[in-house]
Amino acid sequence: MLNDLVTLVKKDGTVSKENIKAMVQSTKIFMEDATLPIESGDRLLRSLPSGLVDEYIVEDPGFYSGMSGMKAHFQTKVRRSGSPAAQPSTIINNIQGQNARVNINSTDNSQNIAISSDGAEVLKAIRKELENSDIEKEDARAIRRAIEEMEDAKDKGSFKDGYVNFMSAAANHVAVFGPLLGALAGLL
Repeated sequence: MLNDLVTLVKKDGTVSKENIKAMVQSTKIFMEDATLPIESGDRLLRSLPSGLVDEYIVEDPGFYSGMSGMKAHFQTKVRRSGSPAAQPSTIINNIQGQNARVNINSTDNSQNIAISSDGAEVLKAIRKELENSDIEKEDARAIRRAIEEMEDAKDKGSFKDGYVNFMSAAANHVAVFGPLLGALAGLL
């Protein structure tokens, strides 16, 4: 049953013992020598008839005491030295908040506009867009009045009236206010 011979190499590279009788499997190596000083991180080497050497890394020494006719032995859990220490796993990132984003191995060239649900901040941003635009004075005056109506609103009903007036006055200038209209509608 123990047809393989392995060599125990300690973490520091020193050879602890050679020609240990063993049975080598893909994830376990069985050995009857209970005196072996096996620790996690040690290596077990098996020479193949081709001249190549299989190298296994000890993950769990797996010592079992003898009982009822069975000698003390090792059932050592191992992995091949070229295989990863852990199986690949799925990573789920939940990203929240204003301007939240994740870039993995890429460059972020996007631009975000973050607007809080606070009505004053939304109206301030709309007023700023109006000031930075080249909207004709008469249209700008009507839009400014509608913004003031929304700012002065005491309840949802009067805010809605100001919103309708703003949308009417700004209808020909949607491109200027486009990114902010969703946040403004959220205030209704």
